[in-house]
Amino acid sequence: MLAAVAGSQAVAAVSEGTTTATPSAAERALAACSNVKRGGTLTYGVSQDVISFDAANTQDNGSLWTQMNVYDQLLRISPFGSKVLPGLAVKWTAKKGGREYVFNLRRNARFSDGTPVTAEDVKFSFDRTRSKKSAVSWTLEAVKSVRAVDRYTVQVTLTKPWAPFLSDITLWGASIMSKKAVQRLGVKIKTQPVGSGPFSVAEFKPGQYVVLKRNPYYWQKDACGNTYPYLDQVRLEYIPNATTRMTKLQSGGLDVAIDVPYNQIKSLDARAGITAKAAQQLGALNIALSQRFGPFKNVKVRQAMNYAIDRQAIVKAVFFGYGIPAKSPISTGVNFWTGKYGYKYNLARAKQLMKESGVGPFSTTMLTISGDVTSQAVSVIVQNQLKQIGITVKLQAFDNTTWFGQIQQKKTEMAYGYGTSDNLDPNANMLFCCVSDGGADAWFTDWKDVAADALAKRSQAELNVKKRAALLDQWQKILMQRGPVLWLVSPTNRYVYRDNVHGFRINPVAQWPLWLVWKS
Repeated sequence: MLAAVAGSQAVAAVSEGTTTATPSAAERALAACSNVKRGGTLTYGVSQDVISFDAANTQDNGSLWTQMNVYDQLLRISPFGSKVLPGLAVKWTAKKGGREYVFNLRRNARFSDGTPVTAEDVKFSFDRTRSKKSAVSWTLEAVKSVRAVDRYTVQVTLTKPWAPFLSDITLWGASIMSKKAVQRLGVKIKTQPVGSGPFSVAEFKPGQYVVLKRNPYYWQKDACGNTYPYLDQVRLEYIPNATTRMTKLQSGGLDVAIDVPYNQIKSLDARAGITAKAAQQLGALNIALSQRFGPFKNVKVRQAMNYAIDRQAIVKAVFFGYGIPAKSPISTGVNFWTGKYGYKYNLARAKQLMKESGVGPFSTTMLTISGDVTSQAVSVIVQNQLKQIGITVKLQAFDNTTWFGQIQQKKTEMAYGYGTSDNLDPNANMLFCCVSDGGADAWFTDWKDVAADALAKRSQAELNVKKRAALLDQWQKILMQRGPVLWLVSPTNRYVYRDNVHGFRINPVAQWPLWLVWKS
């Protein structure tokens, strides 16, 4: 049985023999299935647009969170975000000291076009993701080869033992796409996906909305034998302005809305017919410092900025207590986290480091997200706090899609950002944010540290939990001392829904399992 703790996953990775996993009673009874009403449309107000449904070329949250309702993976994170469960694979066997895995596929899984999911689809999807053309090739960087043994058996050979492998294949980049559909549609797969998940895409208007409809061939059933999903459709409405989202929900135009402003959680929850919640999120708000901008190349300037930011004040003023100061590039709650290298506010130390840096007062520009109340509030506080050490920050706001595009194109000096951990192992976010060749050039900053890169790679291949923990401890120390990112606050998932909505949740890895939702 795979467990949420790194130790159990590491042991499973090297144990010879067969591993199976069965959902717990709590998972199977997640919905009170005897009272469920099937059908209807859920109208869901989201803060981030869907850019693409091509899982092998997705790097933004708005797209990947939606994709997790359209595609299946061999293994997946449970709806509670607490452990790894079977997905398309019902059984898997580790061999050769963790260098080889054999996966047995479920035989009742079908794509939304009615065609069966086979080992050839798995091989095709994995090979496509790990190719150099993929934007998320790092997802499967440990994979040496994939072989379809027979119609429902897949053999994956790794380059070496790989501690996070079973967690890696829960990620969106490891989604199984229809080989025939991708070959037939080509680039159109970005807007016309064919997956085996609970929903398919009925309509996609970028910048406006996505309509998901029930996949009639979906394989999973609830404890009462009812096939998921319960809903006929979900309409995701892209509403980047938080105030507009909340107003539309209160007027009845939305059933659910995400990213409730922190100062509205209590007042919305007090309204009749509406429930607002704040729940654990494995993630952190941050500011990326481009190493293409001269002053930020100086490690003492970066350290000074860290000391000059009063994170606790931000938690109090912006998050109304619904958050904690971030103390590591690994999110609180993710395996191997330590907060002992975090920064405490010390303005005197910040001023001394600026003096030692030899860098005089300078000006810079920070990208923020328009319509995002949290982004704007945090950015203003940081702007004021950095001014005390001679750094003048101009704020430049873009809509969410343009903001991310500017970061990807490396047109930034400072960039407000946020990231969520998409599984329970630090490897994926570590590669994205802080490893020079991890696929995103260290959060697109172009930062490179030979020692940090080496520790990251050693941690991936270390199957001994205590030894891996020691490596990641040192890696976190380096990142906090000289990394290119200011880690600010670990926030919470906030969402609000009308009282006729049941089963909606955002789990700690920020995914929305929409197949569990129903309306009365």
